[in-house]
Amino acid sequence: MTLDSYRNFVTIVDCGSIVAAANKLLIAQPSLSNQLKNIEKTYGAKLLLRGNRSLELTDAGRIFYKRAKEICMMEEGLRNELLNQKAGFSELLKISIPAGNSPYFLHKFFDAFIAKHPKVNYDFYEIPSEFVIPNVLNGITEIGLIRSAAPGHGALTLYPYEREDIVALFPKDHPLAKIKGKLSVPDLANYPLAIPFDCLDIVYASFGHYLLSPNVSMITSPKTTAIEWARSFGSVALVSLTKEDMREIKDMCIKYISDENLYIMSAFIISKDRHLSKIAKEFLQVHGIEVS
Repeated sequence: MTLDSYRNFVTIVDCGSIVAAANKLLIAQPSLSNQLKNIEKTYGAKLLLRGNRSLELTDAGRIFYKRAKEICMMEEGLRNELLNQKAGFSELLKISIPAGNSPYFLHKFFDAFIAKHPKVNYDFYEIPSEFVIPNVLNGITEIGLIRSAAPGHGALTLYPYEREDIVALFPKDHPLAKIKGKLSVPDLANYPLAIPFDCLDIVYASFGHYLLSPNVSMITSPKTTAIEWARSFGSVALVSLTKEDMREIKDMCIKYISDENLYIMSAFIISKDRHLSKIAKEFLQVHGIEVS
């Protein structure tokens, strides 16, 4: 198997058809079809089911697609490192961070570090927290930042960083705006909710304590989408925010919820089985974390 085989398989899946992938890759369609057959023959498994207008991954295909994508990402990272070295950038920081960050978040995490290390280049993977963990475990990035329950994975070292309360956001003319002080979980039960993946399990558990089921109208990866959904369509966004984030939102009502379990602890994660580069250690040191 060559790297092109993995890349081309990923492109077929991402494009949704062999015809579209062939056009994108500038490869003849029969040649691409033969590549797919050779991959399936090599691994002894059917990877794709072909319909009239679409492709569907088999169970084996889903596994292969995930691993093929990881191989492509690692190869791209290697190429970037070598290009950076050739261009005079001696170091590359590879980090996975949750999707949907505010400008405040980026300044907080990188201003001081960039001031000390102006020639460092970056590989950013801005993805949902559940994909940050495999990125770190597979060595695609050295450091991950998650906003979710602490992963119970023995191959990871976790460094808690900052608490973010899960709060309710809604337009200022929403009926909940009339309630004084904090909201209760039952106050939220009758309204459609927009919730990021990072908060979903915590919200369900909180409602479950009251024998209630949340009316989840929209689930999204970035919390910015949940906030915009509430702003535009009059629903309630339940999202994790820092105090600095809250100060940036001036056109909506923000209320705390009287449930002490409604919060997310953001944390840095690294792999126990991989040696951190010097620049990765220095990035963590800027945030008060010493790694030997």
